[in-house]
Amino acid sequence: MLQRKEPDRPNIVMIMSDQHTPNVAGCYGNREAKTPNMDVLAQNGVLFENAYCNGPVCVPSRCSMLTGLYSHKINVWCNADPLLPHLATWPLVLREAGYETVISGRMHLVWGDRMGGFGRRLFGDAERTVPRIAPGKTMQGSFAPQGLDSRLGAIEDIGENYRGTAPHDEEANAHAIHYFQKEARPPFALYIGYYQPHAPFVAAKKYFDLYKSMNPALGLKDPLEDIYLPLWKGLTLDRKIEEQKLKTAIRAYYGMVSHVDHLVGEVRNALEKTGLLDNTILIYTSDHGEMLGRHRLWHKMCFHEDSVRVPLIISFPEKWGRGRRIADNVSLLDLFPTFLDVAGYKNPIKLDGRSLRPLLDGKKAHRENKVIAESIGVKRGFPGRMLKKDNLKLILYHGQKPVLFDLANDPQETANVARARKYAKALKRMLQEISLGWDVETVNRNIENNFEHIAHHVKAAR
Repeated sequence: MLQRKEPDRPNIVMIMSDQHTPNVAGCYGNREAKTPNMDVLAQNGVLFENAYCNGPVCVPSRCSMLTGLYSHKINVWCNADPLLPHLATWPLVLREAGYETVISGRMHLVWGDRMGGFGRRLFGDAERTVPRIAPGKTMQGSFAPQGLDSRLGAIEDIGENYRGTAPHDEEANAHAIHYFQKEARPPFALYIGYYQPHAPFVAAKKYFDLYKSMNPALGLKDPLEDIYLPLWKGLTLDRKIEEQKLKTAIRAYYGMVSHVDHLVGEVRNALEKTGLLDNTILIYTSDHGEMLGRHRLWHKMCFHEDSVRVPLIISFPEKWGRGRRIADNVSLLDLFPTFLDVAGYKNPIKLDGRSLRPLLDGKKAHRENKVIAESIGVKRGFPGRMLKKDNLKLILYHGQKPVLFDLANDPQETANVARARKYAKALKRMLQEISLGWDVETVNRNIENNFEHIAHHVKAAR
């Protein structure tokens, strides 16, 4: 049944970067990160201090975000898994509610239909290609010549002519801004997707130079849990890498974050100039984080805070106030039911997320203060789950001993307290809770089936 279209319903503009840990953002407490536009967004909105993705890899995270369902329910575990066509997504349901749903840029859907339920695409999501710059848009400066490669196993000299993924992000923004200026008909929901600051870490010179004098700390002595040794070795991080190259990669990552920040500012300014800002919910987030050398790890794929925690800023000041910070545990799954609340959609849909509307409205939320994330693991047959409840975080991989962190007393995750008597009761309760609805044998079987189907696709493509 179509919902009644109400002209006063707010527009939704969601910006999602790729691989941005909130630890590299001024509004999240990093004094070296230059992110003035994200800081302004937080000053004019609500910042969630403990927001998490539900799968610390690009496609699983994005598909969970789109469907409001955990990975084990949609059977998306790695970047080669497709979003199955029978699944409802929030862009699709918002279309039923009377919104125009539009996408510009990266969503990273693979195989088959790559629209994800959006009614219209402004700009493509081509893999392994960097499209042309939009008319009137030019990159400023050259790129820093060194960065971490896409396998994250080696630092390489990329060369002065390497253009990275920044042109894609520039053009995604240009198309979105053109939409605001010429085509937008409220109510609409526009998603803008960036590649940055995903590896390889190569920043435009203008932004790289902001951090030329920064001397970043390296996590070479951070403890590495045994469960992550296969990941550490699989990424060839167990070899000697020059510290100066690692520091260059970190500086480039910071530069890419500052470039993303500039793009966020462009979007906000365009909404303001076109008179759309006052009735638009503006959201900034990312699909997962980046370890950036902490615990001697790079990339994502693990349940450490730098990998699984994400920035989440929601700005709609006339309705939800300014400069607010919310400490509750929330996740990207919560966006789908929140959008339905905003749209006034009443038809019941069974989702794993919970609407953020009560928290945004400043009301006492009747919800458990917990989030769950899932992963294929760091090797096959090794799926895992994370349960963050209040300030305790449990990590449990199939066949492995549990890891428990008390983030209130140990925010850097340096001490596994799973064996400490003080936490015995809490650990027992969390072990029971993390297993609810989680059938490891079924998960492993579905993962293996996925690998077989992917192999057939690859063979057929050849």
